[in-house]
Amino acid sequence: MCEEILLALSRQVDGVRLVWSTDWLTHDRAAQELAAGRLDADCGYYRTPEREARILYSRRAVIRMETVLAVRTGDPATVATFDELRIALADGHDTVLVNAGSAFLDRLHRAGIEDRNIDAWAAHSDTNLRKLMSGRGRFFIFRNPGLTEVIQNNGWDTRIRVLPHPLAVDDQYMVFSPHLDPGVRERLEAGLEHLAADGTLARIIQGHSGRAAQP
Repeated sequence: MCEEILLALSRQVDGVRLVWSTDWLTHDRAAQELAAGRLDADCGYYRTPEREARILYSRRAVIRMETVLAVRTGDPATVATFDELRIALADGHDTVLVNAGSAFLDRLHRAGIEDRNIDAWAAHSDTNLRKLMSGRGRFFIFRNPGLTEVIQNNGWDTRIRVLPHPLAVDDQYMVFSPHLDPGVRERLEAGLEHLAADGTLARIIQGHSGRAAQP
């Protein structure tokens, strides 16, 4: 989604050329690069106090995300809140998988879930979903739109299900380096407003929501 948003933004804002790398960074590492001025902008960040102290957030949210859990298809779990997740993990035998450097790790800690119940070693969703299918974790925490599409694109529909009730619903933002020229930042902000007003952001998000379930 973010690549499509950045592409649309680069088309919208005259005189500003956005170039991004295909080398994946965790959000924590990218935030370090933003704070140091080695990266100008990025997309898809939840607000956290630590990041807000170091980088700048767009005025407008670009994506509204549900925090969801995935489990193996045969798992009867009905977890609908972070409190219920903490209780489900309380016996110490189950694990929740989370991508390395993800803001979800902080969210789990704030919910009182201990590191002994968290596996945050893998950097990519595909890797964690494979670990989930192999039984190396009971839950995988991620976001929708996004997770359902990954599961469907890999043909894992019959092996993994996304629990129907989101643990939370939050906005994600574009972020900027504090070293970025303020005039450029304002032009990007105006471009985001235009993409929201003409429905481009909504169309991009809808395109990543996964295909409709078959009856």
